[in-house]
Amino acid sequence: MKRLGLIGGTSFPSTILYYSKLNNLYHRKFGGFHSCPLILYNIDYHEIKSRYHHGWSEIPVLLKAEFLKLMEARPDGIILCNNTLHKALDTFVHELPDNLRIFHIIELTKAYILQNHWKKILLLGTKFTMEDSFFKGPLIEAGVNVIIPDEQEREEIQSIQNRLADGFPEKEHIIYFQSLTEKYAYCDGIILGCTELPIVYEHVKSGPELINTIDLQCESALNFLSN
Repeated sequence: MKRLGLIGGTSFPSTILYYSKLNNLYHRKFGGFHSCPLILYNIDYHEIKSRYHHGWSEIPVLLKAEFLKLMEARPDGIILCNNTLHKALDTFVHELPDNLRIFHIIELTKAYILQNHWKKILLLGTKFTMEDSFFKGPLIEAGVNVIIPDEQEREEIQSIQNRLADGFPEKEHIIYFQSLTEKYAYCDGIILGCTELPIVYEHVKSGPELINTIDLQCESALNFLSN
């Protein structure tokens, strides 16, 4: 039986979303008393996150060490439950064993967008994710027109994201993202490029298609476990 490894703890509310989604998908597919075979490795995020603004060059080493610890449990595939840290993952992913499946959040997002023939996509995430090229770069290279919110909006999104890390969206958060969604209604889809954003978007009314990166990783992982 294949087993998944999850590197969580980078925001415990979103880690719970991964755990819940995987178990629901697995049970729905196999029925009975089945639950998803996985190893949840919940890391202490402080050492990594405290280096986001000063000391980013040290993050890949710290993250790789966490991957190696999880790999001691011999998972067949690994989900990194964080968008931003894929920038660090990209620096050492080629060093991981070929038989270890990595459910890469950006590659899965790109494949999903191209499959749907979408051309204009709004990228939401942390301020770092929206401004850096690690996420939008591969999409642009694939011919996707990636739209990011303006500077004031990026600041506000980051402020809300910090509070969403507690797991509870406030009414004002929902209202803000509803207005943002309506402003960018001309886009084909909206990437929820931060694992906390589904917490608030669960309450946002219809707009462009939502591209939930958690869903993409979990659904890809379920297919992997099933074959």
